[in-house]
Amino acid sequence: MKIVIIIPTYNERKNTREMISTLAEIIPLIPKHDVEVLYVDDSSPDGTALEVEKAMRLYPWLHLLGGSQKQGLGVAYARGMTYAMKKMHADWLMEFDADFQHPPRDIPRMIEQIDRGFDYIIASRYIPGGSIPGAWSFDRKFLSVVGNLVGRVGLLTLGVHDVTGGFKLSRVKGFMDQFDFSALYSKSFAYKVQLLHYMVQKGARVKELPFHFSPRTEGKSKIIKNEMQETIRVIFLIQLHNPATIKFFKFGVVGGFGFVINYLGLIYFNKTYSGLPFPIGVINFLANATAAEISIISNFIFNNLWTFSQDKISRVSQLISKFLAFNFSSVLGGILVPSLIIGLGTQVFGDRYRTLFLVLAVFGFTVPYNWFIYNKFIWQKKPRA
Repeated sequence: MKIVIIIPTYNERKNTREMISTLAEIIPLIPKHDVEVLYVDDSSPDGTALEVEKAMRLYPWLHLLGGSQKQGLGVAYARGMTYAMKKMHADWLMEFDADFQHPPRDIPRMIEQIDRGFDYIIASRYIPGGSIPGAWSFDRKFLSVVGNLVGRVGLLTLGVHDVTGGFKLSRVKGFMDQFDFSALYSKSFAYKVQLLHYMVQKGARVKELPFHFSPRTEGKSKIIKNEMQETIRVIFLIQLHNPATIKFFKFGVVGGFGFVINYLGLIYFNKTYSGLPFPIGVINFLANATAAEISIISNFIFNNLWTFSQDKISRVSQLISKFLAFNFSSVLGGILVPSLIIGLGTQVFGDRYRTLFLVLAVFGFTVPYNWFIYNKFIWQKKPRA
């Protein structure tokens, strides 16, 4: 297996000299794999490229890819990864910093995970054993932690704990060789959240290893002030083009329309049934059950025509059977449980809290329950032959 460690640089001459010397001690100690290093330099005026060229005479595993001008970290990695795959025939790509914030001693530990069947190995600051620099200011720590949390939630990848880090090892075949680098949403730091989302969506087996993110000892940090805004922008673009997100948005719109029907129906049938000789809790239970059934019919029709249009049910016999199954499953999620919540809630706390318990019932139980049932049973995609 050939592993190419990609190191983008801009004005990193002193760090580069020390890094190459350190890597020269570490690389021979890595068994089984062919490890090479590719520096991607954006025409650093301090002569970083000259430092690499000088060292290339001593180390055959060292390579240099130059650039005409500084275009950003994301662009540098895109060029480096493309070159490593096409020209160096890399089987694995490692993202690595030039400034010792990623400890070179952790490289062999990352590479060991290749032999354990993982496709995407992440050095994580946010799992037990990992850390960010204690010397950072409170603002820097806050932005790092919150920015990472925003990334996890925004990408819906809560199983991955460090989504904004830049020390990763990615399998090429079936993964990175299929990524369209011309479609990167960010030229700067936020490229990494897009690549992570891509790898997770491709079904990569992910392994996180703890590591201590070190402060810089030489040079200035190239972190941009609007990194969080850039990350949020990239997450928005990812989800805007994500079919699952679009489907969930449609589901939400249909569900919102169904909620309005349910709400108005509850008010109407509460008045209609108010003359019955029952306690208020029972009246609200019956009123919501009736309104919910009308809402269920509406949801089925519009979800079939719009939300799940790619899997639309067209045949009459299948339409009837699926509607009956839909309706039966909704007895629990759309009628029984919500009506019990509303009935018991208003019985105990009074009818003035009817709307509050309707909201709690629908959004706390019905919405997640229906999303699961719809995808797994009603509009379930048939496996391709």
